[in-house]
Amino acid sequence: MDKRVAVIDVDTEAAQAVDRAIAELAGFRLLASDGMEAGFHDDYVTHHRHEYVRTVRDVLRHRPPVEPGIKVLEIGAFFGVVCIALASLGYDVTAADVPEYIDLPEQKERYARFGIATRGVRLQDFAMPFEDERFDVIIMCEVLEHLNFNPLPLLKEINRIGAPGSIFYVSMPNAGSIFHRLGAARGYGRGVQVGEFFEQLDPKNSLIANGHWREYTAAETRWMLEPLGYRIADQYYFSFGETQPLKGLRSRLFRTFLKRWPVFKENQTTIAIRDRRTALEFDIPQTVHPTLRSI
Repeated sequence: MDKRVAVIDVDTEAAQAVDRAIAELAGFRLLASDGMEAGFHDDYVTHHRHEYVRTVRDVLRHRPPVEPGIKVLEIGAFFGVVCIALASLGYDVTAADVPEYIDLPEQKERYARFGIATRGVRLQDFAMPFEDERFDVIIMCEVLEHLNFNPLPLLKEINRIGAPGSIFYVSMPNAGSIFHRLGAARGYGRGVQVGEFFEQLDPKNSLIANGHWREYTAAETRWMLEPLGYRIADQYYFSFGETQPLKGLRSRLFRTFLKRWPVFKENQTTIAIRDRRTALEFDIPQTVHPTLRSI
C-alpha cells in the first residue's frame, strides 16, 4: 500500500473513532457537581477534538492493534474520549483519574459499557496501583503541567508499570511558546498566575484540577525521561490555530511564522519508548512526601 494512503487511512480512522466517542457523550453529565459547571464551557469536548484525534492517531501509528490485548492506560482520562475511541479500535483500555471523579457511579457505569476498566489514582502518592510491566501504551495528556510536586518519582513509577518496548505518550503545553515569551516580557510568570490562585479558592468556581503549576519545554521533557530508561521516538509541536480557518493576512502571517519556527507553538507531544527499567533510586525527603522515604 502507498505510504501516503496508509497515513490518510490512519488519520481518518482516528477521526472517526473520536467522533463516535464524542457522540456517545451527548447528553451525559460530564462534571461531578454543579459547582464545576462554572469552570467549564459546554463545548469543552468538541473544542479539544483536535487533541483527541492527534492522540488516537499517534497511538495507531506507533502501536497499531495488529494483535488483540494491547493494554493501554490513560492517566488523567477525565471525560474518556480517548479511552472510548481506543477501546472501539480494539485496545484493552484502563482509565485512571482522581477518585472523586473516576469513581462516580455514573462514570464507572459509562466506562464499563465500553469494556474499559477504571482506577482511582492520586498521583501525589507516587506509587501507582498496578503490577510491574503491565501496559503496552501509557498516555498522559494535559496532566504533567498540573502537578505541584516533583514529578520524577511518579515518572519512575510509570516506567515500572510499562512493558519492555512500551510507549509513554506525553502531551502538554509548551513552556517555550511565543505566548509565554510575550507574557514574560509583560511581567507575567510561567505557570499558575496570581488570578488563578483566587479562582481556585472561589466557592463559585470549583475546578476539578489545579492550574498549570509548572510547564516544560521539549528539552526539559527529554531531560526527565531519558535518564529514566526512555528513548525519545518522536517529539513535535502543535497549535490549536492550525485547526482553524484562516481569517486574514494577520493569521496567515502568524501561521507562516509558526510553520517556520514550530518551537514557538503552544503545545508539544513526546512519544517515548521504554528501553529499560530504570535503575535510579530516589530518596524522598519528608518535605516531598509525608511517609514515603524512597522509590
